[in-house]
Order: sequence, then structure tokens, then C-alpha cells
Amino acid sequence: MYESLGGSLNNIRYAYFIKLISIKYVIFVLLLILSARIQADNYAPEPYWQGTLGPLNIRSMSPGQALRLAPLPRSPYGLPEGKTELQFNMAAASVFLQSPGIYLVDFNFIDTRIAVNHGFKGGWSTELSFSDRRIQNLYLDEFVEAFHDVFGIDQNGRDINQNETRIIIPGYSANFSNDLDGVFSQTIGLSVQKVLIDKSVEWPALAVILNTSIETLSDGMIEKGAFDYSLQLSLAEKKLSGYYFANVSYTRFGSDKTLGVIPLSEKQFSGMLGYEFSVTENEAFIVQYLFSEGVLQNLGALGRVSHEIHLGYKWRTDKNTYEAGLVENIVNFDNGPDVAFAFGVTHRL
Repeated sequence: MYESLGGSLNNIRYAYFIKLISIKYVIFVLLLILSARIQADNYAPEPYWQGTLGPLNIRSMSPGQALRLAPLPRSPYGLPEGKTELQFNMAAASVFLQSPGIYLVDFNFIDTRIAVNHGFKGGWSTELSFSDRRIQNLYLDEFVEAFHDVFGIDQNGRDINQNETRIIIPGYSANFSNDLDGVFSQTIGLSVQKVLIDKSVEWPALAVILNTSIETLSDGMIEKGAFDYSLQLSLAEKKLSGYYFANVSYTRFGSDKTLGVIPLSEKQFSGMLGYEFSVTENEAFIVQYLFSEGVLQNLGALGRVSHEIHLGYKWRTDKNTYEAGLVENIVNFDNGPDVAFAFGVTHRL
């Protein structure tokens, strides 16, 4: 009887916790939108902005894909000649993946990216970026567990050893814990984009992008000096209610293992489909679907395609474009984040 009573009290606590979080989240979103409406002046966007606010700047947050170069969703419109932008993006994710006897992957991590983008003559633009990824306890486990309890989703062991880092893969004698906390990747990237078709003609806008990245961390999960590169196509077209986007990328990696023993694929195919629902000329809700080939070999679901949904909101002021987003995994629930939150700002110089 006491056990039953204790279980009921726990369920009540979890339900109350989720309710409290939900109320705070709704209030936060409402304040965010109100702030956006105040800041987003009702001016017609200059030609510089190309009209669209562009896709959410969120790359794959799946555990294998987040180890190396993960192409960023991109707009094909590029930057006008002589224009420069500064970008800052940060995402925080909770990952828990378990297949008994095969793997246990349990950690929180932060993905931070800063970049400078400059437009040149003839539809060319370049971007220099720095990325920092680190494992850090973000205390997201209770939130995910409570969410699962309220909706009757199996915890699959995530309610044990909460807020701890664990990567256990018996087949490769890998057993890591909190010693992995801290920075696991720092890369410098260079991207070059060429607009092939702009929106001034009766065809979808089209651009091709070459992305490159080199690992600079000497004691990370990927060997120092590993060089990755990808070829990416970006497509967009204006519709009555907004814009649709599509990206497709083929990536080659300069590393074939992580943590010294776990094999990784040396190539990957990935893509993105998205739609920007315009609220005003300077505000939009955005939904994106991102898929990426699995890169962790011989590890069941971790070697299969990752599917992620991005939901977000972007708003533009005279000099800045802000964005806030949420990431959830779908289809293959054993290769993706439980949840991730993202924020970014692009500043026009």
C-alpha cells in the first residue's frame, strides 16, 4: 500500500513539474513573441535581407553526427557584395540512447558556433567559423523523465544515474563516464557559397556551397588535424504564405574512429526540408526536417539514418535577426537527442 501511495505521490510530483515547466515555457514564448513584435519594426525589408529570414541555424544534434562536420541548413540567397554578418548560435541537448548489451550513450552537451560571413561580387560569399562542442551536465534528465512519465513513454533506463555522463559500448571495450565532461571538439571551418539562380527570375533560387572543417583539439573525441569537407546544394522558393527550403549535402570525413576505438563512416549523405511561415515581413515560424545517414558503424540504430524535427521562430530588426528553436528526434528514436534547445543571433555590420 505504501509503495502504491509513494508511486502516486511521485506521479503527482512529475505531473506538477511538467505543468510548472509548461506554464513557464508558455509565458516565455509569449514574452518572446511580444518582444519580437515590439522590436520588429514594420519597415519593408531592404534588398539586403532578400525578404526571407532563412532556415533555422541548427545542425544535427544526433550523437554520431555531432562529432564532426555537420552541414548547417542554408539559404541560397547569399549576401550582397560588400556586406558582412556576424553570427552566434548555441544549442543545448540531452541524449540518452540504450540497446542492452550493445551500447549505452547518456550525456548532455552544448554546441556553440560563431561565424563571420562576407558577400563578394557575382553572387559569391565566404564564411569563417569556429565551433566548440562540450559535454556538460545541464540537468535536463529530470525534465525528459517527467515528460515521459506524464505521457506514458517508457524510460528505458534513463531514470537511473541521472545527470551523469556514460558511454558504454562492450563490443569495443569502451566504458567512459564523467571523465569525458568538458570540451570534446573545437573546429575551424571555411565555407564558400555561389548563387547560381537568384529570386529575380521565375525559378527557385539555387546555390552551391563548399564546406570545410578541421579539428584543432589535441585531446578530443576526434584526432587533431582531421579534415572534413562537404558539397551542399541549397534551394528556396517564395510562396504566398512564406518560403520553402531544401538542402542536400554529401560529406567526406578525415577521421575513421572516435574515442580511439569506435569506428566511424568516412562519408555521409544528409538533407533538410523546411518551410518558413511568414507572420509579418520581419517575423516567421519555421519548421524543418533534417535527416542524416548514420555514421557509428556496427551499432544497430546508431548506424541508421537520424531524423530530427526543428521548430522555431525568427524575427528581424534593423541590424539583427534572432531565432529560438526546439529539436526533437522522430522515426529512429535510438539515434537522436531526447530534446535540444537552440538560440541564435545574426548581426549585420
